[in-house]
Amino acid sequence: MNYNVSQLLKEPIGSDRVFSITEGELSESGHPQDNATGAVRLVRTHHGIWVQGDLTVMMNLECGRCLEGFKESLDLEIDEEFFPEVDVKTGRLVHAPDDWEGFYIGTDHILDLSEATRQSALATLPLKPLCKPDCVGICDMCGSNRNLNNCDCYANFIDPRWSALRSLIIEPED
Repeated sequence: MNYNVSQLLKEPIGSDRVFSITEGELSESGHPQDNATGAVRLVRTHHGIWVQGDLTVMMNLECGRCLEGFKESLDLEIDEEFFPEVDVKTGRLVHAPDDWEGFYIGTDHILDLSEATRQSALATLPLKPLCKPDCVGICDMCGSNRNLNNCDCYANFIDPRWSALRSLIIEPED
């Protein structure tokens, strides 16, 4: 998701471009959000380029209960401003404003959306991702995935601290 914005940086404030992102555009970073689809709008500002985008990314996640890998689709909104490191007309280094906390456009005038997409995806991730809402997780005794097979680890197990109470259990007579 790299865009050459040198021509847009030469245009007046308010000029814009709209790009659609198709699945399969991979960045060189190898981030898990490489399968992105959607659209982005690049607008020339007095500082640089403002990016607005609505993207859908497929993330490879690990279930918080059973530890199995699964894919989840996330809807992202990108709303960031990118500041050029080099003036496109003169080639001189440009100093960002003192309070600048945004992203930068490289010296080759390539705007890379990979990091902004990655940060937006991380902010959107659920705190405890689940492969399915009714995931039962793994057994803490034998470690088997209880979604795939049932274990009998707790069927006859009684905590030794409670074993004295076992004598109070009345066994049914046949």
